[in-house]
Amino acid sequence: MRPLRAPTVPTVLPPLALTCALLLALLSGLTGCVRVDGRGEALAPHYAHPFVSVAPVVPAPVPTTYDASADASAEVAAALAQSRRDGRPVLVEFGAAWCADCQALAQRVGDPGVKLLLQRDYRLVTVDVGHYDRNTALAARWIDLKRSGIPALVVLNPSGSVRATTADGSFANARTLSSDAIANRLVGWLYPPSRS
Repeated sequence: MRPLRAPTVPTVLPPLALTCALLLALLSGLTGCVRVDGRGEALAPHYAHPFVSVAPVVPAPVPTTYDASADASAEVAAALAQSRRDGRPVLVEFGAAWCADCQALAQRVGDPGVKLLLQRDYRLVTVDVGHYDRNTALAARWIDLKRSGIPALVVLNPSGSVRATTADGSFANARTLSSDAIANRLVGWLYPPSRS
């Protein structure tokens, strides 16, 4: 093991040069004395790559409109198929273009924090319900729109089972919700409290 030596520097150095010289001396002294396992073996190569490589998350699309001509059942089925591959839950949003609260929610979805959560952690499918005359059979599989109002949200596990809904109407007055409140709800659905 090489002893740590103080560098030989002139007695008067500018503060930045002195700091750099001290850091350089410290780093050069440490390279030969990384011995922490008790057997005197260098562990530096082990620490050269301490982080596990994780595959990057490909952002999921975040729709903010309701397409009346879309095949909502097919879109939900496609999102569930993707969800089974990557584990992200599917968030189905039932709403309509005429609905002011749906438009307010669409605006909040565009906020950076909410959008990032949706892109990274969910697969969002927007379903147009018109004037409660479109895709109501699809919605009825998971939620009663007449009780919940719109926008109504349903979170589906990759298996297709329901993880959470807004059956309580908590998003029907989306104009009063802040982006933080929406982000908190999205995070809460991802990490429900443990039952201990």
